Amino acid sequence: MKWLLSVVGAAALALGLFSPVLADDRDRVSLSATSALIGQQLMLVVDVYTPRGATLEIDPNARSWRGVEVVRLASASTRDDGDSTRHHLEIVVAAFVPGDLGFAPGVSVVQGKEVIPRALPGATLTVMPTLAPDDPGVLTPLPAPRAIAGAQSPLLRPAIAAAAAVGVSLIVAALAFALRAVLGRRRPLPAMPPAAPGTPDLAGVESIIHSDPSGAYRALAASVRAVLSRRYGIPAAALTAGEIARRMEADGLDRWQARLVSGLLDECDAVIYAGYRPAAERRQFDLNMAREIVEAGP
Repeated sequence: MKWLLSVVGAAALALGLFSPVLADDRDRVSLSATSALIGQQLMLVVDVYTPRGATLEIDPNARSWRGVEVVRLASASTRDDGDSTRHHLEIVVAAFVPGDLGFAPGVSVVQGKEVIPRALPGATLTVMPTLAPDDPGVLTPLPAPRAIAGAQSPLLRPAIAAAAAVGVSLIVAALAFALRAVLGRRRPLPAMPPAAPGTPDLAGVESIIHSDPSGAYRALAASVRAVLSRRYGIPAAALTAGEIARRMEADGLDRWQARLVSGLLDECDAVIYAGYRPAAERRQFDLNMAREIVEAGP
């Protein structure tokens, strides 16, 4: 019965639904399938012969489509064939009316200023609905979400955050330890001969370094400057700590030793002039450094 309806539909199209312009005998229409679901896209191949030089246009609003809609033009090509031009079109279509459809592509031949509808051979298509006969014709709500096995553990993100925090803490601790080791490593002063006569005596400084830090650091600075002046020929009494360090480096002395001397003199100036009071351990450290400088060779 279906094939009989298809034949009748195609005959009706050929006799009454097309434009009065008759199709060329060489025109061809073919579908990629004879049945499809509602909205399913199919490929419609059309070959149309026109007078040479004419162009061909698709008319998606032509009544001959009968429920079949044009989705897009996939490709188009032309080739001259004697006095004619062959137009090859590949059109993506979809049907939205269920049942057996007999339709024909709607096209027009453009020649000069004339636009002439062209009657093309018909095609048949069985359009099947996507719903079963007993399915309701209304939308139903989606089922509620449910848990599935293998979902992400709620402890995963806290664990990642904790691991990241521990990693950062370890890195910071390692950097702090390395920095402390580098800064705390003090290069020993070069070994020099025993102290020469006339070297300032720092024995009395230790007895007053806690009770009179200003006087003690003043004695430390005076002793160190006197030794530098005699030992290296530097007018240390008239120079700042930074100038003394630059003079020592310019004379080829060890840069590290010059910085130690400069640091000690800066410490003395801070105690004498700025009221700075170092901790007890720091005062003893400064006294020992001054002794190393003063009690070294000439």
